[in-house]
Amino acid sequence: MRFLFTTLQTYESDFYGRVGAELERRGHEVFHVTISREAARRLRAEGMEGRCLPDVVASLDEASSLDAEVQRIEETYETPHIRDVYRADVACRGRSESWCIARTVEHVRALERVFDDVRPDVLVPEVGNETIRVVSHLIGLRRGIPVLFLLYTIFPDPLRLYVDTLHAPIAGADEVRELTAAEREDVEEFRRAFTTAAKPIREHRRVPIELRRVRVLAGHVRRKLTVDRDNEYLRPWRLLHTNVSEWVRARAARPFYDELDGSRPFVYFPLHVTDDYKITRIIPHCRDQVSLVEQVADALPAGHDLVLKEHPMSLGRNSLGLLRRLRGRPNVRLVRPYTSTHDLIRDAAAVAVISSTVGLEALLYEKPVLTLGDPFYAGFGVTVDVGSFAEITAKVPELLRFRPDPERIARFLHAAMRNCYPGAPVLVDRSEENAVRLAGSIEAAARASLAARSPAPAVA
Repeated sequence: MRFLFTTLQTYESDFYGRVGAELERRGHEVFHVTISREAARRLRAEGMEGRCLPDVVASLDEASSLDAEVQRIEETYETPHIRDVYRADVACRGRSESWCIARTVEHVRALERVFDDVRPDVLVPEVGNETIRVVSHLIGLRRGIPVLFLLYTIFPDPLRLYVDTLHAPIAGADEVRELTAAEREDVEEFRRAFTTAAKPIREHRRVPIELRRVRVLAGHVRRKLTVDRDNEYLRPWRLLHTNVSEWVRARAARPFYDELDGSRPFVYFPLHVTDDYKITRIIPHCRDQVSLVEQVADALPAGHDLVLKEHPMSLGRNSLGLLRRLRGRPNVRLVRPYTSTHDLIRDAAAVAVISSTVGLEALLYEKPVLTLGDPFYAGFGVTVDVGSFAEITAKVPELLRFRPDPERIARFLHAAMRNCYPGAPVLVDRSEENAVRLAGSIEAAARASLAARSPAPAVA
């Protein structure tokens, strides 16, 4: 098989270079395209096929008509319009519409050239809002190439590997079936291990002031001044400013955190990362978390609180204004970000989520769960699901009355476990051992996907 990986730069390109090296060791051909010229150079130095997207753009002939190219792209690919391709890309923030359109057209033409040259059987674009990822996805879909997305979850094999889409149930409805004794024990063993350990699935984000980070910053500055001058995602001074601001903001936020009143029942609502790809691209109607918090809080009966906690990757990122607005209702409590999620789930009367994995964790405790953003575990009969925000007023009281069926939960959990793979994405684990595991899972998923697309043999 021929694999194409699309990455941005630095540790991401390095890690998927090691994943690709393992795939090559298994007899496959692997190609990389990256935004960073330095990353492409390092991949080539390791004996891999690495291309820098800006260099591919520079090699193209000038388009005869930008308007004609925009029309071609909108007619060819599965997108409502070209703005939808770049609208969530951080590189386009503050830029004019004409600049963003011209850049997006360049990305499309350059990546079409890469696909023409490489002729991949499988695409692995990683997950994100950047134009290179969105365009690669569109081209893969148009050409019938399996597009593998690597997502992380809580199961013993934690890789949720989706084909062609980022938004789908984790299992088919027909896969939720009666369990054998051995399968039931597998579920119970996982449940016991997970709830006994009671650890967060992601470490809290930290922005320490240390020598290592100074060296990393110096490396970013060097590349920005030399080989990666045109890398729009390499912004060392903005990174420094952001890190300092987040360090200050995390400390300034301390007066906003509340202590829980143990005498009042509550619904636990974990907050999302505000610029998460799922919020910005897949369910943008859920982006105004303040509005959702207010609607859920207003729908609670008297005497009940709504307890919020920031995402572990959001520490210092949320503005003080946002935290102040989140606490605007008298029955809303914002707890300290290091408060144990497991303790909050155990003590809660119910859990309300947009799309957080916390809802899945809550099912391990057999808690009622309200879903607002159609997460991958919604629709299986174990959660209360909101199809329209107009339903929130009625759905919240229903949530407090709802008691999920333990047997249905166990059957769903096993169906989900059967659909997961070993390994984890780069943001979770960059180790060599994980690179090898991930390569094996990508290989297996690619084989299964290609086999499913192959025409059935003719019957004599």
